[in-house]
Formats: sequence, structure tokens, C-alpha cells
Amino acid sequence: EANDVRFIGIWGMGGVGKTTLARMVYEKISHQFEVCIFLANVRAVSATATDGLVRLQKQLLSQIMKEKVQVWDVYYGMTRIKECVCNKAVLLVLDDVDQVEQLETLVREKDWFGLRSRIIITTRNRQILVTHGIEAPYELQGLYGDEALQLFSWKAFRKYEPEEDYAEYSKSFVMYAAGLPLSLKTLGSFLYKRSPLAWRSTLRKLEQLPNASVFEILKISYDGLDEMEKKVFLDIACFHRLYYDELMIEQVYSSDFCTRIVIDVLVEKCLLSIVLENKIEIHEMVEEMGREIVRRECCEEPGGRSRLWLRKDIFHVFKNNTGTKVIEGIFLQLDELEEAADWNLEAFSIMCKLKLLYIDNLRLSLGPISLPNALRFLKWSWYPSKTLPPGFQPDELTEHHLLL
Repeated sequence: EANDVRFIGIWGMGGVGKTTLARMVYEKISHQFEVCIFLANVRAVSATATDGLVRLQKQLLSQIMKEKVQVWDVYYGMTRIKECVCNKAVLLVLDDVDQVEQLETLVREKDWFGLRSRIIITTRNRQILVTHGIEAPYELQGLYGDEALQLFSWKAFRKYEPEEDYAEYSKSFVMYAAGLPLSLKTLGSFLYKRSPLAWRSTLRKLEQLPNASVFEILKISYDGLDEMEKKVFLDIACFHRLYYDELMIEQVYSSDFCTRIVIDVLVEKCLLSIVLENKIEIHEMVEEMGREIVRRECCEEPGGRSRLWLRKDIFHVFKNNTGTKVIEGIFLQLDELEEAADWNLEAFSIMCKLKLLYIDNLRLSLGPISLPNALRFLKWSWYPSKTLPPGFQPDELTEHHLLL
């Protein structure tokens, strides 16, 4: 109702419902505006070609003018947009923005638009909104409890509560989705009209592999990271039991001097969150996405992956000596003390890029004859020797704990 021009930002992780919310608001209030445009898939359109920004401008102007519009370049498009909407009350939704340049070329200033205009922007990246001057953007959270069960049930049964024979299975799927509406809808739709046996089989499959559709949506945020950001994200996703606070990350990556900004970017892009006392939290579905990325590095042989955290994979690599130079981290934390007489520790000689080695509650008969000099973090309880290998010279080791 106010006469000013307002930019409204909605941000959150992929699949949390940003587009759904923006669409609902758009449909509810569109009758109050002279021009109403919902510009969907801004990220995808912008990335299709070198002239992606011009394509977006053409799409926006064509909807305003209700005819095909020619745009020669970005600067001409900016001028035309301003001319066309400066005296109109506009409702414009820019959905799935992932670059500041998209806002600069489509909705640069508030004075481009007539009084009472509302510009709604959805994004996975909070910093884009902040950079464009949108203060206090709305962070969209997931669905939990009864609301989550209702959404899942609507997709799985076409009603708001599960059928009696499927009640416990439904609770398990809702727990797995961890509040992510995309996962609730995708799994519910997939399970519609399927037998209890199929439901049980699907649950077991999800313990091994994430749902492909949900994985691809979440992976978009990962694909937008640079190499250092990807490395830190995958470390946290695979070794979250170790990397539970910022100080631990900074300690392991101390020689890189850039972890502070990397963590900030991961938080801004909804891949991590920071809670009290610098504790790092990662959504279960995002963590699963990161681990699946690592698994796909070499689906058949765990030794061909950059990170190992599952007991069965680590035991396989050392029993069969299948380690490779791509392994960067090994994290083994057993609940109870175990013995492994058949481990071949010569596998370490090949792991020249290994930076993190954490072994807890494992008893071996012989110690390693070599360890990679690339190690930055070494913690090994029940270490099977009184000394480190004689040729071990880790120049970048920041922390080591050996308990005999």
C-alpha cells in the first residue's frame, strides 16, 4: 500500500521453496499493479550464452511492451527498461538470480520504476542482495513437524495425512528430507500408488544413494563455487565430525590464509550455517550432496576418491592396497576398539596428496613405514609404533596427536 518503490529479497538453499513463495505472492497481489512480470530461471537464461544478459533484457521488455523488442547491447537494454517502467507501478519477480550483474542490468535503481512498484528477487546467495542494497532480506526456512508430514502426504496419498499402513514409513521419509520441501515433494510423488515393499526398498536405496533430482538441484550451489571453496566445502561435508567449528578449519588450512572468506561465501550461498560459538552446521541433504560428489569421483573403487570417511571404504583400501595419489583426507572414527591384522600400510606410500589423517579406535600390529609429507593434520589413537617413519618430514603439519 505504501507509495515508495521497494526491493524485496528472498534467499535460502536450493529446494527450500523460494520460487513457490514468490509465485504465491505474485498471484495474490498482481491485480494491484499496472505491469506484472514473473521472470523465471534468471540464472539458467543468463548462463545459456555470452549474450545471456541481453536475452533477459529482451524477455523483460517484450513482456512490458507485449511485442518482440530488439536490444542491441546491455546498455541500450538498460535505457529502454528505465524508459518503459519509470511511470508505471510494476510488480516484477526475478527468480533464481545468481549474479550481481543480473540485477545491475535489469533493476539497477529504484528510480527506474514508478511509485508503488515492488521488485521481488529470489536467490541462493545472500551477498547478491546485500551488494544491491537490499537490507534484511528474508531467509526462507524449511518445513518441519506436521507441516512436513502434510506436504509429503499430499504428494504420496493426495491427502494431508498418511494411510495407516504407511504411517511409519512416512515418518522415516520426512525425517530423511530434513525439512527440505523439494525432497518431500519429490519423494512423495515418486512413492504415490507404490506398495509398502517398494517404500521399504526406496528407504534402503536412499541409505546408499541420494535421490537424483534432489541431488542435481542442490549441486547447482556447489557448481557456482571456485576451486578453494569447493575443496573446503567437500572437507566439511565428508569430515563434519572433525570440522565442527571454524577454528578447526582455520587450523588445518592455516597456510592458505583464506578460510575466513571461504566460510563466509559458503554461508552466504546456504551451504553452511554458523551458530553459537563459531559452530559449523550443514543441512543433512547438503551434506549428502557433497558426499555423493566425492563418491562419483570413482564409483567402483573407493581408493580413487579424494576423501574417505566410511569404515567399509577405508578398510577396503588398506586391505587391498588400492590407495591412489588423489586421496586427500581419511577420517576413521570407530565406536569401539577394533583390530585389523590384514591392513597393508604400504598404501600410504602412494597417497602423496594426503593432508588429513584421523584414525581412532583401531589397533594394528605394525606401524607405517612411510607417511605422506603433505600431511597437515595427523591424529592417530592406538598408533602401532613408538616412532614416526624416519623419512617423514611434514613441512605443513599444523597438529598431530599420536596415542600409543
